[in-house]
Amino acid sequence: MCRHLAYLGPPVPLARLLTEPPRGLYEQAWRPRRQRHGTVNADGFGVGWYLPGPAAAAPEDAGESAAGSAAGDDGFARPARYRRAVPLWADENAVELFRAVTSGAVLAAVRSATAGTTQDESAAAPFRDGRWLFSHNGAVPDWTRLPTTLPSAELLAMEARSDSALLWAMAVHRLRQGEPPGGVLAAVVREVAAARPTARLNLLLTDGRTIAATAWGDTLWYRTGPDHVLVASEPDDAPGEWHEVPDRSLLLATTAGVRVIALRPVRTDSKDTLMTESRFTLDDRLPTGYFTESLRADVLAGLGGTPRTLPPKWFYDKRGSDLFEQITRLPEYYPTRAEQEILEQRAPEIAELTKAATLVELGSGSSRKTRLLLDALTARGTLQRYAPLDVSSTALAEAGEAICRDYPRLRVAGTVADFETDLSLDDDPGPRLLAFLGSTIGNLDSGQRLAFYRTLSLALSGDDVLLLGADLVKDPDVLVRAYDDAAGVTAEFDKNVLHVLNRELGADFDPDGFEHVALWNADEERIEMRLRARTAQTVKIPDLDLSLDFAQAEDLRTELSCKFRRESLTRELHEGGFTVRHWWTDSEERFALLLAVPN
Repeated sequence: MCRHLAYLGPPVPLARLLTEPPRGLYEQAWRPRRQRHGTVNADGFGVGWYLPGPAAAAPEDAGESAAGSAAGDDGFARPARYRRAVPLWADENAVELFRAVTSGAVLAAVRSATAGTTQDESAAAPFRDGRWLFSHNGAVPDWTRLPTTLPSAELLAMEARSDSALLWAMAVHRLRQGEPPGGVLAAVVREVAAARPTARLNLLLTDGRTIAATAWGDTLWYRTGPDHVLVASEPDDAPGEWHEVPDRSLLLATTAGVRVIALRPVRTDSKDTLMTESRFTLDDRLPTGYFTESLRADVLAGLGGTPRTLPPKWFYDKRGSDLFEQITRLPEYYPTRAEQEILEQRAPEIAELTKAATLVELGSGSSRKTRLLLDALTARGTLQRYAPLDVSSTALAEAGEAICRDYPRLRVAGTVADFETDLSLDDDPGPRLLAFLGSTIGNLDSGQRLAFYRTLSLALSGDDVLLLGADLVKDPDVLVRAYDDAAGVTAEFDKNVLHVLNRELGADFDPDGFEHVALWNADEERIEMRLRARTAQTVKIPDLDLSLDFAQAEDLRTELSCKFRRESLTRELHEGGFTVRHWWTDSEERFALLLAVPN
């Protein structure tokens, strides 16, 4: 087994958390009081800590350099780390280090190694990736043959040969896809426990701002104060009231408070499989030949006019969707991180304000960010149904099955439809929270937005609420870089629409004959993405019996991305039938989430 702890609060010397408290982690290395498996934790130890400061090269491992942390491009601090493969009490340097280093966010662990695992310090927690630190207290039987969906490259890149390193690889795979920390730990626990029912899975995860932890097979406790929270395998004897976390629970904590959510037992029998399938339905409302006919109509209308245009929805075949996922992780592309920050902070408040029984999401795709809302609404105890709507049946099926697996009491009703032409909503349990995230609203011009608002306001009832994500007006240089990144990923994404036309309509576009351009239209306050012809050229589209002559430097506009101000967006929503009740932004006021109700 192992013992571990995590702390958030005012900066304190590490010694005050690790070595000074009676019966604290230092003593738990050789004399734990509540450890259910094993008697001593002498196979190594580690500590990770966060120190905000100027951006600099983060240390690869604080075993070689205990210099502190660097600020990342996402605004989170990067943790430093010190790990050893000796007992904690045998490292005099550690005691000196703990007296000298001060931090307001710490994760530390002492290790009892599982037989057959790596014995060097690479297997000692905390494990680290970017802003995240992770520890595992427990054991997974026969872990080398644990079935997982991890790609082979990620399995080969594991930091150590141990069950804890495997669990970390499973967790970090989800974190890199933008899933919230609580959902990540819950999903990993459920997946492993389904295959290994006797596994002990006390997991601990922090990014220096929040703590997520699971109690699954061993003890977990927490202590809070006016400005701090401490989560640990077992209590120390320092002053303060400790609270035990029930087994089979997920803990989510910040300095503002602690939530404990039950993790329901994992069922692996065939009856449970049938229950999962019956909880997920998929209603395909798109007519036969929808994509072909819609694409033909959009090409005839858009490429035959002046200026030449195409709707951005045709970016998103499989290749385009993969490219967009890469874009969301680029340092220049802030909207995804900014919206995620707001949701992490405000999801519990949104759940309290709306008390939604149904969460409807337009253009849901993979539904990853939505898990923050699902976590908050299920914790609030009101949510019964999740109803995603998207044009991709594949994306809906994959997301629906995953959410049914990770939220065992939730019904998922997916709808394959185009919200631009079909906004009819099922008679789901109310109140309903309709989420339209990612500033997709910015792809519509002012007239399209007004029509959309009016149609939507008629589809919602008086107790329903709209949650809208909107990108805000800011420095044009920041905006242009977000849509024209240095690595050229957005350029490939923009040109992907030409590949789609070539494949689907037999066109002979030469993508290299066009260059990607992102322009700031100051009058309309919007970014415009364009493909600009490098030379005069003629393009033929045989399926439409169409021939297009492009002059040199002629543009094909492929996307509008309108940016908003609070006053004008509030005004246009009111004209469309909504009253804005709440408005939140990220810490840099780059992006907004707002709650609006039908007038």
